[in-house]
Amino acid sequence: MPRRFTATVENVRLAFETLLANRFRSFLTVLGIFIGVLLVVTVASVLNGFRQTVVDQVEQFGTNNIYVYRFPFVQLGPASREVRARRPLRLEDAAAVRSYCPNVEFATAGIEAKTFGQRASHGREIVDAPKLRGVFPEDVEVANRVLEDGRFFTDQENEHRVPVVVLGHAVAEALFPNGGAVGKEVQVAGRKYSVIGTLEKRKAGPFGGQNQEDLLFLTPYWTLRRFYPGEDDHFLAVRSRSGQLAVATDEVTQILRKQRRVRWNEDNNFELGTADTLIASFDDIVFAVLAVMFLLSTVGFLVGGVGVMNIMLVSVKERTREIGVRKAVGARRIDILGQFLVEAMVLCTIGGVAGLVVAEGLLWLVGLVLPQLAAATPMWARVFAFAGSASVGLFFGIWPAWKAASLDPVEALRFE
Repeated sequence: MPRRFTATVENVRLAFETLLANRFRSFLTVLGIFIGVLLVVTVASVLNGFRQTVVDQVEQFGTNNIYVYRFPFVQLGPASREVRARRPLRLEDAAAVRSYCPNVEFATAGIEAKTFGQRASHGREIVDAPKLRGVFPEDVEVANRVLEDGRFFTDQENEHRVPVVVLGHAVAEALFPNGGAVGKEVQVAGRKYSVIGTLEKRKAGPFGGQNQEDLLFLTPYWTLRRFYPGEDDHFLAVRSRSGQLAVATDEVTQILRKQRRVRWNEDNNFELGTADTLIASFDDIVFAVLAVMFLLSTVGFLVGGVGVMNIMLVSVKERTREIGVRKAVGARRIDILGQFLVEAMVLCTIGGVAGLVVAEGLLWLVGLVLPQLAAATPMWARVFAFAGSASVGLFFGIWPAWKAASLDPVEALRFE
């Protein structure tokens, strides 16, 4: 067995013996490391679960989809004057995309009615502020909607402005708690609609929140325009042909720039979102939160590191005579240096492992109590927690270890 390995094993054993001999002092020393690791792992786990929920929701609509709206899908801070002044998309924009983009399979438009302060009802059951959306029949394909009961409306019903509606899962349960919604009538904002279908439940939102798609009242586009002739704030939903998402995105961009008379040297006055871009926008928010978390955990590590340095300096002073004896019997400076460095790293690593174990335990308990709270610890958080705690021990243990290794053996033996 190599001498260096044997020396390392011996130093680790001595470090544990020293720590066990001063349990309470060791506990107080690693408390800052423990808190830093606990913070890193807990926040990273919750954010990772939150992100995965968002990814699942976005991908449920389809990874070949392109969504177009005049305002940004994710807005950090107040919108600029130029963004607020953007004119709405038109129905003709969807027709142009359909006609002139060869790599587009479907292109459809939709609008939402302003129903704030209004309600939908069936008998005594009420839903406040219903999300009434007018779409074309192709929407069922583009948005990957799955019918639980009944059917989706047809082109004929759309053209003849028939007052029919397809209910999202949540509003169907709210208005028809005993089921049997198809064939019944609901009142939405004072107007009667015949229910022709209900949709399957979508994946839950972050932290188990309600998926907004489950709250929709979907009615034919021209039916909604019949009842709300002033609504003109369209969104576009586009599906590219398989494997042609990037090409289709470029085609849609060029056609819409032409439709909206955007000059060659001007930025787009509309926003395009795909599954990848929407997830990337959300990742920017996650990254900002992780940066704050990193700073807070660094403070914890620094506090713990200063504590480790102080305790190790005290330990060097207490064991001065022991160091002198070791040097007198042949221990080299590198042996003394290695002993105290290993001790500092073992101390901090114990704090890191304890923080990691406690964090995993807390997340497991929270998962039992709140199963809707998605939390999954990413491997990078475990590695960062473990490596960070060991690095703190190495960095803050250098000075005490160097001081111990630099002691004069004669003076150390005289130390009382």
